[in-house]
Amino acid sequence: MGYLYSVRGWMELSWPDAEFEGVDETAEEHEEKVRRVRELLKTDLTAEELQDESIPARERYKAGWCFPQNDLGTTEYLFFGADVEEPPVVVAFIKEILAIDPYADGYFSVEGEDGEQYRQWLILGGRMYARRQLFPDFDQEGTPSGYSPLVSSSSSA
Repeated sequence: MGYLYSVRGWMELSWPDAEFEGVDETAEEHEEKVRRVRELLKTDLTAEELQDESIPARERYKAGWCFPQNDLGTTEYLFFGADVEEPPVVVAFIKEILAIDPYADGYFSVEGEDGEQYRQWLILGGRMYARRQLFPDFDQEGTPSGYSPLVSSSSSA
């Protein structure tokens, strides 16, 4: 196994709202868009097959994508979380999702296993941006700048 990157993030599919979101689609078109994205990210690989490196990364990485358990009747979110050797394969999926939904938004953080390589991917209105910075800095001592404590695992609630 080669160098691993921890890739984790989410995408928000656009909502059919021409006035506020600029997305002029019917409820049926929205449903079809969501169906196409779900189909794109679906895998039938078994747990054993997911460990088989002879199976293309593209097929194995599909297992890192998920949707909420149930439709809450609002925004459609999809999530990705996996340790991968080939982040460009995840980028390819994001490009395919944007081909289906050119108004999607999202955010991903990518961190190399040794903490030496890192980046962020930001998706705004169907455009993807990258920077070689990891935020927040999980290795920083104390409270990160601009944040205030909200919950602590040592506090009783």
